[in-house]
Amino acid sequence: MESTYGYISKFILLFMCIFLVGCSVNKSKGEQLDVNKDNETLITIDDIDIKTDEVMPYLLQVKMEFEELGGEDVWDHNDFSGGKKAEDVAKLGVLDNIIRTKILVEKANDMDIAITEDEKKEIESQALKYYNDLDEADIESYSLTKESILNSFIEYRIANKVTFEMTKDYIPKDEELENKLLENQEYVALRSSDLEELLINIRVRHILIKTHEKNDDDEYILISPDIEEKAEEQANEVYDKAVSGENYIKLVKQYSQDENSKEQDGEYILPLRLLDEKFHSLKDLEPGDISQIIQSDYGYHIFKILEKISPTKEEIEQFEIEFSNYENQLKERYKEQLKNDAFNKIYNEWENNVVVDLNEELWAKMDIFGNINENPIGDKKIE
Repeated sequence: MESTYGYISKFILLFMCIFLVGCSVNKSKGEQLDVNKDNETLITIDDIDIKTDEVMPYLLQVKMEFEELGGEDVWDHNDFSGGKKAEDVAKLGVLDNIIRTKILVEKANDMDIAITEDEKKEIESQALKYYNDLDEADIESYSLTKESILNSFIEYRIANKVTFEMTKDYIPKDEELENKLLENQEYVALRSSDLEELLINIRVRHILIKTHEKNDDDEYILISPDIEEKAEEQANEVYDKAVSGENYIKLVKQYSQDENSKEQDGEYILPLRLLDEKFHSLKDLEPGDISQIIQSDYGYHIFKILEKISPTKEEIEQFEIEFSNYENQLKERYKEQLKNDAFNKIYNEWENNVVVDLNEELWAKMDIFGNINENPIGDKKIE
């Protein structure tokens, strides 16, 4: 599950953005709930103590993000990423975020960066909306208060202002941007393509022998346990008949299970560039040729080539416009990545110059659900 953490971590690193959006549904709640947990120091950064109540909004939001992407049973994964449990990965994200935010807030003091009165009013409104939309159970479990939520919002805005100030004049070098583009294999393939060949369409007659169909979750499942062997035998039989010269339209009518094309005697036009790579061999065939049997996620395919259709001048020009737009979008994305990389280098230097002391014993007792367990189950230590 290597890619799962990478995907989810993008949300973890930006999770406070959701805070700032706020919510439109308001629920009546008291001004403040009693905090039943001892408010101990969890992290000390230089001489700054971070208490457990400051961590609780981070724990809740990361929990919500994980469950949104992986479902409520995401916490059952004992090997979620690199041998770590999902909860350990989530807690690691919480630590990374709160330490980063606190360091940036301290840097804001050194840089004379602060929020304005107008910004404070805006943040207060957003924080209140967020708080009012929380479930009562979450407020109680995480001992949240309007003050703790507001402080999280304020610190996030300040951290963002530091990031903006440090990167506002950053312009990546052309060479750096080009290197990022060249790392994108899809982009490189399109940029180096012969457009006459890339944009070719092929008119075919298609025979499909199905092995799989989609379920309600849009997943391909076997039609029956023994269908693959039977379908392969039938595909070979049909292929032998086709290459021996039997009437292809009759074969379509007799065997094809492609409901989309059967009524047209199996005929339709394939835009090859939009198809899976396994179908690209069709471009090497000539009108009248019969393709080899091609196996896909949903069955066995046999094609008869009717016509190879070259792109028009207008189609080529339209593709060039679309490719230019695609290239510009990539450049903007990579500019942001390079800007973030440049800032992370600066941040890493700042982080290396502070002393971070984590109360490992207390951290082991805290879980992603806002509990502080006196006898935690398992090893909760984050390495």
